[in-house]
Amino acid sequence: MPYYTQIPSNLLTIGVDGGVAFVPNTNLLNAFGNSQEFAQYDVASNIGPTTLTNGSQMQLVDSSGNPVTADGTYVGSATVSNAAAGVNIPGVAQIGLQVNPISGHIMQAGGNYYFISENPLDDAHINVTANATVLGVPISVTAPISNITGSLASAISTGVPVVGPTLATTVNATGNLLQSTANTAIVTMNNNTSGSLTLDADDVFCFVTGTLIETDRGMVAVEDLAVGDLVMTRDNGLKPILWLGAIKLGKGALMAQPKLRPIRIRAGALGDNMPSADLLVSPQHRVLVRSKVAMKMFGAMEVLVAAKQLLQIDGIDIAHDMAEVEYFHFLFDQHEVVNSNGAATESLFTGPEALKSVGREARAEICALFPEILKADFIPVPARPIPAGRRSRKLAVRHAQRPSALVN
Repeated sequence: MPYYTQIPSNLLTIGVDGGVAFVPNTNLLNAFGNSQEFAQYDVASNIGPTTLTNGSQMQLVDSSGNPVTADGTYVGSATVSNAAAGVNIPGVAQIGLQVNPISGHIMQAGGNYYFISENPLDDAHINVTANATVLGVPISVTAPISNITGSLASAISTGVPVVGPTLATTVNATGNLLQSTANTAIVTMNNNTSGSLTLDADDVFCFVTGTLIETDRGMVAVEDLAVGDLVMTRDNGLKPILWLGAIKLGKGALMAQPKLRPIRIRAGALGDNMPSADLLVSPQHRVLVRSKVAMKMFGAMEVLVAAKQLLQIDGIDIAHDMAEVEYFHFLFDQHEVVNSNGAATESLFTGPEALKSVGREARAEICALFPEILKADFIPVPARPIPAGRRSRKLAVRHAQRPSALVN
């Protein structure tokens, strides 16, 4: 999972283009606060672009979809670097130290600036390169700041003939000298306000094996459906399936990507006998919510909300007990609401996130069926309003605080 790290405001200057930089003489030790892990990016719309550019609205959330930062904006990519520093170890050599460049992205939220990176910004994860010529032998080693002394000593011990082990002992005896020198190195930050952040398409939008879908011949398991089968839709009666696909995630895949674990919606969790039996869907699969709360918040009695945004509702939980899962998705000529295990849920939506989730070959098949998707000005039309993620969570919070059915 990625990390966000607050940058102390007193160490920043803001340029006319909105870009940020460190004030002069900022050292690495003071440049960042403690790094915190987060799970996903919540962008302004579930059907919006997956590439963030300067000014794009964003928020960071944990694995349950709860915000860990205030609403914010993307400020661009950034690289932190420093000039080489030197340490003289008597009897050994002059050691040159260069903290490796740190790449990431800048986010502004709630009056604070955050550096987003793949690893935490601490001594165990920031690498430094030490260079020296010891008795004519060039030595170069790269290691985390916390391990640089031991790594350099080991390289000298094995690389310098005869006296290497003795010199290594001298290096180890310096204690934290190299580490503290690296931490007090003066750093600069280059914030590229024209940079962008492309988000991973790691969400899938679909049903789980065994889900019963209402068709012209009754309730049929989703895995038994085929192209051409007539499925009952909420708005347009029976409609033929134009495309369907499946993806199977084994134990290893679910362990590596736990946010792809299915969401279990217990019987009755949405309302009276809704669903009529436990319903398993992917985290991003949207279910229909019909309530006065939705009307007050969104001006629409019915909205579609991703299952993962409803985890605060009793009876809706991540299915941790499933060792593997097979997801199914099907497509009509337009976005529809269907009956699955007695609950109203969506068919596959041809928004960019859903299309990226189905894989390259499946995406090519769908685009062949619907060539208009490829047009630059194509805007998919959802069957119901789709609130942004954080607004959907607020809907769930309001229902949880004053228990009322999500469908009434």
